Amino acid sequence: MNHRIRLITLAALAAAAALPAMAQDKWPSKPIEIIYPYPPGNDMDVVTRLVAEGMSKRLGVPVQVINKPGGGGVVGFAEMTRAKPDGYTIGTWTPGPGISQIIAGNTPYKISDYQSVGGMLINDFVLAARGDIPATNLKEFAAWAKKSGKPVVIGSYAPAAVPALIAAKIAKKDGWAYKVVAFPNPSAKELVAGDADLTTAGAEGAISYAKAGQIKILSAWGPQRNPVFPSAATPTEEGYGDLYTWGGMAAPVGVPKDIINKLSSVMMESLKDKAVQDQFKKAGIPPFPMTADQMSKRVTEDAKWIGELMTELGMTKK
Repeated sequence: MNHRIRLITLAALAAAAALPAMAQDKWPSKPIEIIYPYPPGNDMDVVTRLVAEGMSKRLGVPVQVINKPGGGGVVGFAEMTRAKPDGYTIGTWTPGPGISQIIAGNTPYKISDYQSVGGMLINDFVLAARGDIPATNLKEFAAWAKKSGKPVVIGSYAPAAVPALIAAKIAKKDGWAYKVVAFPNPSAKELVAGDADLTTAGAEGAISYAKAGQIKILSAWGPQRNPVFPSAATPTEEGYGDLYTWGGMAAPVGVPKDIINKLSSVMMESLKDKAVQDQFKKAGIPPFPMTADQMSKRVTEDAKWIGELMTELGMTKK
């Protein structure tokens, strides 16, 4: 009888030991949360929600987007990095909270505290100038800026925001002085009001002002020319480097590679859904389908130039 009890006990222990492996094999077995670190309603928020719907259909569990704005994306992204690394809490991010804010010393996390899931879209910024400035491209603007003898006022989110850093990199290469003035939502309005000489603005919002001749688009940022402003060259074409901002998904470090690969795969498939493609066209946003490995490489490349520039500008943590 005792021998039988011993066998039953051993069998129970063996079954219990197998439970963690079985549970992992069942991933996902509960809802997945995507932390969106910005307010709701903007283009990236809409795309994220559409992609989440596609991921939910493919994974067979609810995939919910939770908005947790604050600190230029740092608040929500910090919560994501602290989450249990089980694949049930991931987040969206841009180079701001993911790179420049870290280098500036404004975050409770490091780049090594998260891993890439993949890329979704290009944040379609343009560098726009006041309509009365006699320049139609960056080289002509540089000539005007140096001749004016005054620092160029650049309207952007903050000096350490990536769009402002891209403008600063262009300014340093061309040798003109500047100062960054922060605006909550920089746009063509600051140019029309005379509050800035240049702004880092969203392409879609700049269309009507450009057509009316109130502003001039000097450069459009992305891997290819923006279809909204096809005559505006990219920084790469002009010799400034591969400069643009993006939006994608990330996860806490420690999430198993097989789960990261699955999340990346369903995200990439969801980007092809008609609803997502229609939104890209409607908003004029270039898609940026990147695998986890491709996105990790991009983060490394961006962290290098951003880190070097911020160090040169004295923006790094002391």
